[in-house]
Amino acid sequence: MNENEEIFKRYLSFYWLRPDNALSQTLRSISMKDIKFEHPSVDISCGDGLFMFYHLGGETESNFDGFTSTQADDFKHEKFIDIYNNEDKYYTVPVEKKAETQIDYGTDWKQALLDKASRLGIYKKTVLFDCNNVPFPFRDNYFKTIYDNSLHWIKNAEPVVKDMYRMLKPDGSVLLHVITPYQFQTLDELEPLLSKEAIDILNRQRRETMSGRRTLDEWSEMFTDCGFEIKMVKNIIPNKLAIDIWNTGPRPFIHLLVQMVEQLEPSERNRIKEEWIDICYKLFKPFLTMEDSYPIKKAPHLLFKLTKE
Repeated sequence: MNENEEIFKRYLSFYWLRPDNALSQTLRSISMKDIKFEHPSVDISCGDGLFMFYHLGGETESNFDGFTSTQADDFKHEKFIDIYNNEDKYYTVPVEKKAETQIDYGTDWKQALLDKASRLGIYKKTVLFDCNNVPFPFRDNYFKTIYDNSLHWIKNAEPVVKDMYRMLKPDGSVLLHVITPYQFQTLDELEPLLSKEAIDILNRQRRETMSGRRTLDEWSEMFTDCGFEIKMVKNIIPNKLAIDIWNTGPRPFIHLLVQMVEQLEPSERNRIKEEWIDICYKLFKPFLTMEDSYPIKKAPHLLFKLTKE
């Protein structure tokens, strides 16, 4: 098993009922595998920290996953509910292997997510902060590495990017995973064929809540207008099939799958999970070695590396 396959197995063990999510997270991780987090570093909008934990080599016990503590019972198609964002004070993460690197700071706007992230030991310090209320509570020219995966959730992202420029050392790097309008191309193509109700079920309010999506040119223009030099931009999704799967996969009925799984005895749940992962691994592994077939201007998900001269 090569390094990329090991990464996929880590994410798949956590997202086993959502293999489309596991693939998406893996591709994000692979896009950054040659990038080092130099100190001081910050992960902005880090959430529960698990993406970064797995990316940096951390491992959790096989019986732990994203469906052990959820809000699946509260789910409604007509309202955006993140079923994974359960503010469970008894939530624990059985760490089997620590991440190979620590990030100096993790920020997020929800304390419950920061509490979860702090249990991983990947962030030296967590800071409660809403990106809609810049400036960040960090001094000028401080960070050597800034990572963010949330700009497409913010309608007016420019003030956030400007403040990243303020906080970055002149020889530092900003790493940004951003989404373009092509992320939802599958839904756009299906819209003339399906009913509005069917599209709403597939969409689950994602197009409305990810209101900050921009094209490659629009992201590039904003970054350069804020003073950055673009050192690298790459597509992280190799083939449109991966986006089609992400848009039409188990998402519409994941809350029901979770509720069914919750009825299982632990030994039976683990047995089914192991077989499920094995099947999904074989189905989706080819995406890890596919050649990039997207023209960069039509790529749905991009990684930018920015520097400050």
